[in-house]
Amino acid sequence: MNFGTENEYQEFKESLDQLDKGLKSITAMLNKHREATVYFGVNDRGDICGLTIGENTLMNIRSKVKETIAPRIYPNIEICEENEKTYIKITAKGNDIPYSYDGRYYIRTISADEQADHTILRKMLASSEADLAKEKESPKQNLKFDAFFTLLNANGIHPQMSDDFLGNYGLLNNNGKLNMNAYLLADNNNLRINIVTFAGKDKSVITQRSEYGNKCLLISINEVISFFNSINTTDVDLNEVQRKEYPLFDKASFREAWINACLHNNWLNEIPPMICLFDDRIEIISYGGLPYNLSTENFFKGVSLPVNKSLATIFIATNFAEHNVHGVPKIVSKYGKEAFEFNGSTIKVTIPFDHEPNYVTIRKSIERKGKKLTANQEKVYNAMKENSSISLKEIAEQCNLSLGGVKKISLLLQKYGYIERKDSKKAGHWIVK
Repeated sequence: MNFGTENEYQEFKESLDQLDKGLKSITAMLNKHREATVYFGVNDRGDICGLTIGENTLMNIRSKVKETIAPRIYPNIEICEENEKTYIKITAKGNDIPYSYDGRYYIRTISADEQADHTILRKMLASSEADLAKEKESPKQNLKFDAFFTLLNANGIHPQMSDDFLGNYGLLNNNGKLNMNAYLLADNNNLRINIVTFAGKDKSVITQRSEYGNKCLLISINEVISFFNSINTTDVDLNEVQRKEYPLFDKASFREAWINACLHNNWLNEIPPMICLFDDRIEIISYGGLPYNLSTENFFKGVSLPVNKSLATIFIATNFAEHNVHGVPKIVSKYGKEAFEFNGSTIKVTIPFDHEPNYVTIRKSIERKGKKLTANQEKVYNAMKENSSISLKEIAEQCNLSLGGVKKISLLLQKYGYIERKDSKKAGHWIVK
């Protein structure tokens, strides 16, 4: 019988002289995948070589596990036999990561046990069964929850201000103090959510900064959603045989992205998610990154490992989130996986615009009042006005200009709102304003 090769789930040791290394491998595998298997009496090739087992062997293994692995685990230790060769199989499962061996923390990488650095440890802590936002004490203890109670009442839940209620909804830590969850939901917190509007497609010029906050997080979330509903204008295409309407962006995808950003944000440092608004897109940025043991593949499938578990319960109770996780797949189906960008401790979701927003059109109109077109710019503008399907190469030939010059002029005309490009370079057309 052959057990295959060593990998991130199993390790082979020829003898119990390597018990220390085997138990270290168990903690490394638990920290990576929350399950582990180690065979003693099996060589590196996966073949059973056998070992001698004494009367106290299993008891000694259990004692060693108890002494060296923390938090405590309760592995299954089996004596197995194959072709008259005896070996020991140890299996373990555990969610209370990170696990240490002899005071040190390890992570399984392919078939090796590497010591975990501080960044990995922080991520493991954030994705463990420990609810860190629940355990951290609120910076304020004199909190009121009128808005939160109103939302619960609207959903058929009639709370009474008591330790039982606060405890059941995860608003108290183990010491009976109001925690970060309570602070997020209080009427009188100091958290401010920023929507920063930029002129153009980069961050060089800020035109507006809007703040929502200093109140129950759920109310602030709704206010942000209302703001974006107000700018979600509809473009009507009358060139189609049937009238077609195109919203500025998909309302459902934005809502899912925004609520997920607030729900899965790392609130321990009291830094809220933020939203950047550009001429062509919305960027929603949350802090904390992916949970340590959630792969991007499972993330896109909709697998959820809430960083703030008790907060997730509150979002579900108030209908801000659902038991069935479909937010990420919904965004992917509309905008593709490229809508998501993972950068260590942040997740950015980009919602592109279908057409130019009204506020951008107004700003460009004001800007171009002071911009008189040059003779060459007028030539390009008029060529597009006469033929909306004309290519830049055709314009260059028609106006006796270089192709590079026409490209620069077209970009300038778009910047100041004289023209807009609809659809692709080959199949699209110019909209002249």
